Amino acid sequence: RMYLVEGFASAEEVEHVKKSAEPFLTPSNPGTVTGMRYELPIDGDPVLEGIRKRMMDMFPALDAPPQATFRVRRYPPDGSYHPLHVDHFKSGDGSELVLTIMLYLSTPSQGGETYFPKAAGGQGLAFSPIAGNVAAWWSVHDAGRAAGERDPRTLHEGRPIKKGVKWNATYFVYARREAMMRQAATEPAGAESRGGLASAARVVRREPFAIGATTTTTSNTNNNPDR
Repeated sequence: RMYLVEGFASAEEVEHVKKSAEPFLTPSNPGTVTGMRYELPIDGDPVLEGIRKRMMDMFPALDAPPQATFRVRRYPPDGSYHPLHVDHFKSGDGSELVLTIMLYLSTPSQGGETYFPKAAGGQGLAFSPIAGNVAAWWSVHDAGRAAGERDPRTLHEGRPIKKGVKWNATYFVYARREAMMRQAATEPAGAESRGGLASAARVVRREPFAIGATTTTTSNTNNNPDR
């Protein structure tokens, strides 16, 4: 289950996130992930709190505690990339990382797609980074015997940056399995939804997407493993 929300954040909000994080960026783990990163505190900043609220308003039936940070990343145009991985992590309190919501903060000229090689029936799926857009995906199955288990189809990578700079701010949602299942039961089965799922968004689409296709705008904490 994957979604694209076009025009989710305004240009002013995008710049606010970047300016708030930029002075604190540090190199990511050498040899595993390239670029710079910072866990940007959300609480106490009305702009960041508003973005977080709108993200969670997209999934109104999901009972999940608010997370304290956005993981902000900056990838320079030197071939920086993010290797293949699945966003799934079990915390000590019994909750799991079940949902990733990524806000793109820049529009690089070439490269930087978030690519899912096993999605869309194995044909692959990519979100092109466009400032203000949000990509969201569940990391667990929502039905059948595997419901609530890690979904390997959400394996993804950040493709190398070839021209321009890529920025994004990711919000990791932790919830208990039963809460995730309640949300899944409310979601539309069709290819597109203009309400319900995302009351705060103008457009929401589900699989499939054209690989690498661009779109036009119509409008969690530090204990996370590195992503």
